[in-house]
Amino acid sequence: MKVALLEITAERPECVNKDFMGGYGWAFHIGKSLPARLIEFVKKWGEKVPILYFAYLAAIFRDHGHQVQVLANAVPDADLVLLHGSMIDYKNELRWCDRIKKERPGTRVGFLGPFATFRPQLFLGHCDFIIAGEVEEAGYRLAKGETFTGVVQSRPIADLDSLPFPAWEYFPVKEYSYIPALKESPFLVVLSSRGCVYSCDYCPYPVNYKWRERSVANVLDEIEMIVKKYGVKGFLFRDPLFSINRRRARRIAEGMIERGIDVRWACETRMDLLNEELLLTFYKAGLRVINVGVESSDEAVLKKIDRIPIPVEHQERMIRFCDKLGIRVTTFFVLGLPEDSPEKIRESVEYAKRLNPHAAMFYLATPFPGTDYYDMVKDQLLTDDYERMDCFTPVVRHPQLSPAELERLKERAYVSYYYRPKWFFSLLRRVWLDLFPKNVAGLLPPPPRDSTGVSAVPAGEPAPSKS
Repeated sequence: MKVALLEITAERPECVNKDFMGGYGWAFHIGKSLPARLIEFVKKWGEKVPILYFAYLAAIFRDHGHQVQVLANAVPDADLVLLHGSMIDYKNELRWCDRIKKERPGTRVGFLGPFATFRPQLFLGHCDFIIAGEVEEAGYRLAKGETFTGVVQSRPIADLDSLPFPAWEYFPVKEYSYIPALKESPFLVVLSSRGCVYSCDYCPYPVNYKWRERSVANVLDEIEMIVKKYGVKGFLFRDPLFSINRRRARRIAEGMIERGIDVRWACETRMDLLNEELLLTFYKAGLRVINVGVESSDEAVLKKIDRIPIPVEHQERMIRFCDKLGIRVTTFFVLGLPEDSPEKIRESVEYAKRLNPHAAMFYLATPFPGTDYYDMVKDQLLTDDYERMDCFTPVVRHPQLSPAELERLKERAYVSYYYRPKWFFSLLRRVWLDLFPKNVAGLLPPPPRDSTGVSAVPAGEPAPSKS
């Protein structure tokens, strides 16, 4: 069987990433002023990240003897075509589906992804089937000859080690990039664990992916493979929380050091899942970028969306230590959450400036179908056009913030953050550390201790099981 995995380039002018936000995607746009447009240009110029589960499916079909091709914006000569159904570009994806069905009426077409899972009615009149849930179990069934119709449930694979490594040989590896966060190329992505143990109301990961981990050896084998086979010099762990189990994360980093894997990498986690000792080990293994969610500086805003606040002192200490090492931190903030006000948003922006990380991202609160936040605000939606739910457009009627005010606050957040002398001089220092790394020996401070003299931040304990 000829199988085509079809990536559709968004027609929107913004920087678009369809794999982010748990697969719903986002479209980066912050304002109409010249300073805002310059920030957008930098973002669009550098970053291009692949849809990871396509590479897993490519490996499954390859291993079952099928002909596999990965194409972009094409009508494939194939028996089966699979498309990712994103929230922010689904109309364009449907047009491509209709074109394929018209020009190659014998070809079966299926949609995948969380948006198609939770909004199948938007897709069913166009395609032959939808795979709902994590895609690999259904991928195995297709590869073995099963024919799908309608909505097909795909159960999570219990043992992630049983999956083949992603088949990147079908993908344009040299086109992928994580600039400006990581300059190293070729660049790829790695998933060492799936899902999230926390339950923040606005987050798509807990509702779309069951949490489980791969073994340390399996992860290290994949990293070693992409370095040797594809010459990868930089990669991003796509785990929502890479250090959710600190003992395991440390073993992965130590394994990279022991195997002599010389590569730079990035990960996403929470600040309260880090400490100095763990960061030092990560740095020695090649970590240079950490993405962390802060969301808001106000505890009442966080508690309303079921997110555990992280102590301010700990966040500031971790960012300062990352700066000493030469690890660049990106912080995520969400503006326009239910308890937000103009004053609280301005306080969050000022808090971001005080933290002064390498980068700060200010998203607008977005209701992803399937999340508790969507159910909370579905009667206050300003639009039924899902493509406007792109993480940068106001789409919820807020009791204290008009859409125009949210737009202004978002643009002001970006412009006031990046056009500061303090941030600019910090950027120069971080670039210098990247070019001329310092000797980090002796940087590790003694761990903080409680009143009994016992270390208050153990380095190896797993994260809590639920927020």
